[in-house]
Amino acid sequence: MIDVLIADDSAVQAEQLSNVLSKEKDFKILKISKDGMEAFNDYLSLKPTALILDLDMPVMSGIEVINELSNDTNFDSKKNVIVVSGAMPFRSQISNPDKIKWIFSKPIDYDRLIEEIREIKRNEGLKPSLEQDLDKMFTGLDIKPYTKGSRYLKTAINIAYYDVERDINISNIIRHISFSYKNSHLDSIQSAMDKTVNTIYYKKVKDIKLKKAFSADYKTTKDFINRALYYIDNT
Repeated sequence: MIDVLIADDSAVQAEQLSNVLSKEKDFKILKISKDGMEAFNDYLSLKPTALILDLDMPVMSGIEVINELSNDTNFDSKKNVIVVSGAMPFRSQISNPDKIKWIFSKPIDYDRLIEEIREIKRNEGLKPSLEQDLDKMFTGLDIKPYTKGSRYLKTAINIAYYDVERDINISNIIRHISFSYKNSHLDSIQSAMDKTVNTIYYKKVKDIKLKKAFSADYKTTKDFINRALYYIDNT
């Protein structure tokens, strides 16, 4: 079950969000927090899979909630806050986006929101630092983090990482991704990953460990995954 905590001082917005998410059989709405302080306390006590957080709230703003949670050592290894806010001035004040899974503006793309929440659940069993290692690697390689290709690549690397034999069978990996993302178009998954790999210009990489791992251009997704595993194992 995917436990969701909603924090929004707008009763109408919160109720609408709750109604949409409640239709998903694997989702459970734990509570609707009506201000930032309540959201902060509810997060610590209820320990949700995902926190859907508005930024413009009374008592404590969403940004203050994120900052306070970031001081919690248990929260440090988690990336389970999804910001939903129509307030651009507040969104521009976010100083630690590494704690945030995704930022949505209003009106909300509910299909994408549901996908992001499910991805948080999928990542729960990962090595605590693996997602952070991948984020660091993708940033160093200047890979745009929120494209389908990068998301599929991260999932592919996760699958390969937990394969004891490290047998990188791209066809099997793509089928696994297809099941995880409920996308039956296998060719589109392959294409999105290939496109992302082919946009990386390795000569511009500055990080020494990344340079060692990616010492040449890798044009196939399989090669890229192999080098990514090498980087993770030596980080």
